[in-house]
Amino acid sequence: MNNQNKSFLWLIIFLIGFPQISETIYTPSLADLAKTFHVSGNQIQQTLGIYFIGFAIGVFCWGIISDFIGRKSSMLCGILLYILGSYLCLISKSLEFLLFSRFIQAFGAAAGSNVSQTILRDVCTDKERMVIFSKISAVLAFSPAIGPLLGSVVAEIWNVSMVFKLLLLIGVLAFLWSSISLKETLNRDIKITDSYKSIVISICKDRYFWLYGTLIGTINGVIFSYYGEAPFIFIEDYHFSIIEYGCIGFIVAAACFSGANYCRKKIGLIDAKQILNKGNLFFFTGIAGLFILNFLPLKEKVNVSFLLAGIFLMMFGLSVILPICLSNALNNHKAYLGIAGALLGLFYYCIVGGLTIIMSMLHGTSAIAFPLFLFFCFLMNAFVISRLK
Repeated sequence: MNNQNKSFLWLIIFLIGFPQISETIYTPSLADLAKTFHVSGNQIQQTLGIYFIGFAIGVFCWGIISDFIGRKSSMLCGILLYILGSYLCLISKSLEFLLFSRFIQAFGAAAGSNVSQTILRDVCTDKERMVIFSKISAVLAFSPAIGPLLGSVVAEIWNVSMVFKLLLLIGVLAFLWSSISLKETLNRDIKITDSYKSIVISICKDRYFWLYGTLIGTINGVIFSYYGEAPFIFIEDYHFSIIEYGCIGFIVAAACFSGANYCRKKIGLIDAKQILNKGNLFFFTGIAGLFILNFLPLKEKVNVSFLLAGIFLMMFGLSVILPICLSNALNNHKAYLGIAGALLGLFYYCIVGGLTIIMSMLHGTSAIAFPLFLFFCFLMNAFVISRLK
């Protein structure tokens, strides 16, 4: 890969990654935010669910818009909205206004994720795309780790308002970098000759669109539900400091990095369905560890080790599955990738938002609520993978 391609790849990684950082960076401060706004943990976790609902709608809109005004213009408009949302988060004085602000922030951030993936689909062949998505997944494994660690350091030294100032700065950086370096990749020679109704019908008839979309949604729903629960598990139950909690993100990052690399090495050696089944088996093994943790009278230090091992296996397995799904979901819709990507994003982020809201409702109801939630997601994955040919 030459220097120009490397620069392009790093820009794409940044644009896909900063929405993830925006989601996880303030999770170490969830308990403090609940106290600031005088609400319960369940209520403050709604900011996670609303983020994904805004993200889902944004992905849908930016995907369609990018087919009309181009990829670069869509990206820049989305980032500007993200900057506005981050500023509104900074000045929020109530939970209701914070929820509204997070929605705007997520709607704008969606351009970073959706349009970047559409750009990759514009310029890469099928085989190149699968390898590149596995590489991106490996590098992006560190963005969920960077978020909590960065957020915990900032909150510890300053306060949660400084976290939102940092997000504002990230938005400005994304806008400047994209303005200078992002190239237009929309091929205007490819005309969409079918009506939007016929395109949507064609996409909706594609079983792989629904199957891969469900897997992507479930995986991301699990990951971000974990980030909603983790501060309460580690900080409140196990009495970790905010900094110590932030460092746990590196264990998650190592798991995601290893899983994505495992997937990349298996591509071409075994078929995609076998890779998916192996990933889901690792996911189940991690869940089993979390179940055992709730029923064995272990000492606290052993409990933490068991918990971290279960989380590692769980994230490893999900990271094996994800690159295959991202690469293959829209293989049958190359003539209208923007629209297809919009519908895919809307679909799977609705699943993500729904799962995070369900987990926020289950929060605090039982010690095994989270493992049961994870087991339900494992069963969903197993069923969907079984339907793939």
